[in-house]
Order: sequence, then structure tokens, then C-alpha cells
Amino acid sequence: MQTINQDIKTGQFHRAYLLYGEEDYLKLQYRDRLVRALTGGQESMNFSRMEGDDCDLKGLIDLAQTMPFFADHRCILIMESGFFNSSNDELAAYLETVPETAVLIFVEKAVRKSTRPFKAMVKYGYACEFLKPDERILMQWIGGRLSKEKKTMSPEAWREFFLRSGENMENMEREYEKLVTYCLDRERIELDDVRAITSRPLNNRVFDLIDAMARRDGKLLLEHYADMIAAKEPPLRILSLIERQFIQMLAVRQMSSDHLSDREIGQKIAVSPYIVGKIRRSSESYSQEQIRQLLADASDMEERIKTGKITDRLGVEVLMMRYAR
Repeated sequence: MQTINQDIKTGQFHRAYLLYGEEDYLKLQYRDRLVRALTGGQESMNFSRMEGDDCDLKGLIDLAQTMPFFADHRCILIMESGFFNSSNDELAAYLETVPETAVLIFVEKAVRKSTRPFKAMVKYGYACEFLKPDERILMQWIGGRLSKEKKTMSPEAWREFFLRSGENMENMEREYEKLVTYCLDRERIELDDVRAITSRPLNNRVFDLIDAMARRDGKLLLEHYADMIAAKEPPLRILSLIERQFIQMLAVRQMSSDHLSDREIGQKIAVSPYIVGKIRRSSESYSQEQIRQLLADASDMEERIKTGKITDRLGVEVLMMRYAR
């Protein structure tokens, strides 16, 4: 990313860029920064865009070979082309000969690093992978923004904000703007502020269900379930997330017995160390046999729901109450 920042600052661009990876927020931010730096905006006769099935290599090459109109560069944005998932010899060869008057920007979710086009991009252009940031990086990012606003956030407020944002930069950006506006006249953001104004994603609310099940609190469990149904969450989606949670319980217990730290476990199952701790605490209420049996019962209940033997809402409620006893 520093390379892209430097290219934009100096105006000395690579002939081709490949932005790829799971972190869409940052990836699209850098895509837009490159496009603006090259064209001043997408509304330009020197800007072209291709996407998905419309990505045609011959058409791309023809555009790149066309001289820009009263500008230094013609900018061509290629979104989710799939060109870097196979050994496309023609693209690999062309990346070596892209004219100085063209800049190609490829944006992909996934690539295969063993392909010839990817290796050619590394050699003749610039490839940048955008990985999901960990909690430390997200805390620094939000901390920097708070500092500019001359605000601080209590540790308890950060923890709740982090959980409600779902470790997703796009969600975090949206919830941050709401929170700062809500606390406009105060310098410090507290836990109550986060709870008052930010939204809770479905994954986060499933923790409430699991906690109520683990504490054998059937009344609270049904209250949480009713709230999720009222929020238009499909029962089968809730069931899927419960299954995912119990699968993670098995994984956390196994890796903990292998003496892996919460950070190491979190990296393997793609959650924060704090979430690993919550999963471990919930798992302590069940034996491994009970967890495996719940997963089997959940699969059976899903089949009963899909074949019309029981309604989806009642089926999920019956399953949860069985394990809350």
C-alpha cells in the first residue's frame, strides 16, 4: 500500500496494478484513489471500466493501445475478471508490453499466485494483497480518527464497538460516523453511547443465544430469539449460525488442549482473540459429546424443516430449548 501511496504522490505510476484479497473496504479505497489520481474522477473520456463476464482481453488490449485524449494516461479498471485464476499466456505476455500511456487496474477477490499472469504482474506491475486487519490495527485506525475529532473512547466502549462492528472495516466506518455524531458535544465516548446508537450484527446477537443456552436460562433464550425474529432474521439462518458457533467450540477446545494461544486460535478460525475467549467460556457448559450431538440434532432439524414436518420458527426453538435444559 505504501507503494501505491508513493506512486500517487509522485505521479509516477506502474503500468499495471493488481489489488486483491478479502478486505474489500481498503481494496476499494485504494482502487478509487488510483482512479482519481489518474483521471480526476471516473467521468472522463480517458477512463474505461470492465467487470465480470464483460471482461474481454482483446477489448482490454485495444483500449490500452489507444492513445489518451489530452492526458498522460488512459486508465482502465478491470473488476473481478478471473484473469488471475488460470494460466492466461496472452495476458502474461501483454503485461510486459503495456504502453506508458496506459495504466491497468485489476481488482480481484481471489487469485492464484502460481499462474503466469500473477507472476508477470509481480515482475512488470505491482500486486498488493489486502488482508483482514486484526484488532490492534483496527484500534489504531479508529484511535487515529478519534484523535482528529479530539475524542477518546473508554476500553469498555471500544470492546462493545469492536464486537458490534463485526471486525469489518466497512461496518466500522458506518457505525463510527453514527457514534461520533451522537457524541458530538462530548469528548469521551462511553459504553452506554455505543449501546444506544450502534447496530448489532446477527453474528453478535447469536452470542446472546448461546450464552443463554449455556446458562440454561430458557426464558432469556426465548426473549433473544423473539427479538431476532422480530428483526426479520430467518430462523434457518439463525440455526446455521448456532451450528457454526458449536463447530467453533469444538475447534477452540481442541486447539486449547494443544496449548495454542487465543491469538493463534483466532488466526486459524478467523476471529479475534477476545471472541475466542467467549467461545471457550460457552463451550465449558457442554461436553464434547453434547456438542457433537447438538450438531447432529441441528442437521436433523434442518431436514425436518425443509421437508415441511415442522415450521422453521418452532423447529429452531425446540432445538435450542432442548439444550437449554
